[in-house]
Amino acid sequence: MNLYFNILDSMTESAAVINSEGLIIFVNRAWKLFSKKNEGNETETNVGVNYLSVCGRVVGNDSGLTSNASLGIREVIAREREMFELEYPCHSPTEKRWFILRASRHLTNDKLTLVMHINITKRKLGEMEVERNNETIQIINKRLNSSIYKIAHDIQGTLNSIMGLINISKEESDIGSIKMYLDLINKSSINLNSFIKETLHYSSSGSTNNYLDFDILLQKELESLEPLLKVNSIEVKPDVGENEKFYTNHIEFRSVITNLLTNAIKYCDPEKSKKIIEVFFRTEENKAILKIKDNGIGIKKENIPRLFELNFQVDKDSSGGVGLGLYMVKQSVDLLKGTISVSSNLKIETEFTVEIPNNKTFA
Repeated sequence: MNLYFNILDSMTESAAVINSEGLIIFVNRAWKLFSKKNEGNETETNVGVNYLSVCGRVVGNDSGLTSNASLGIREVIAREREMFELEYPCHSPTEKRWFILRASRHLTNDKLTLVMHINITKRKLGEMEVERNNETIQIINKRLNSSIYKIAHDIQGTLNSIMGLINISKEESDIGSIKMYLDLINKSSINLNSFIKETLHYSSSGSTNNYLDFDILLQKELESLEPLLKVNSIEVKPDVGENEKFYTNHIEFRSVITNLLTNAIKYCDPEKSKKIIEVFFRTEENKAILKIKDNGIGIKKENIPRLFELNFQVDKDSSGGVGLGLYMVKQSVDLLKGTISVSSNLKIETEFTVEIPNNKTFA
């Protein structure tokens, strides 16, 4: 009988023949070689071993797979099905591998079953690559679809600051003060032009993570929003601490902080003599935590679940917006694979908490 099975030695895939009790009666050269290369125990893989019993002894994370395998092979042995296949991972310390276990009836001997382990690693890696490419394309499409909204809304704060500087300069008669305002307008215009170019470039490319110096980012944001902060007499209190270097996508993260700060300014409480925005930032090995808290007008509890909806506005009459800001924040947080939450007490305070993965390993 072994002479009849010896043709299986010419196969590159591992193959074994088992009888109606599950006992291994033949293994080909590829089966033996695979076992030897992977430091397998011959007492569990060679001729004379009950293959079904070996499957039954597996415990831990693989026990579910081996249980399914054992059941499928038994059904083939009992001739309840022609063939059974099960895809499974079998990673080594040096490489990722996937196989298909295939059990099929012997064509000429009704009491024998052929068991094969077919290496499908190349196919699996190809599928994973296609999946990654599809995910990248979906992200790019999502960015392209939202870019027009993002650019239009994110530049609004800077434009409002520029217009504020223009209005202030109109009231000035001192040439030195006018020149100072013109310099600020010029600086804001350059920053705005740079932001638009960066956003358009990013929208048509894959994700890029770089080291982000939050102190510098916050300083630039506060500079661009300075006229609005002054007009509304708002004090900003930063509390920044970096235990770990933070790597993320600058464009998306900048959009988050720009919109949250602009939102805090927009909904400040004019009746309060002291208006404050607190900016808290901490980095950890795996994430960064951003909190922006203000003592503004607050949000009604029934409105909180709808804050991140497109075109939703808490106060349509006085906000002067179109309900894009927090929607774009949520879009950016999602693209960064982070989370955002909000808590608020009406007429007292509002706090947004954002957690973003630290992507230093993918920079």
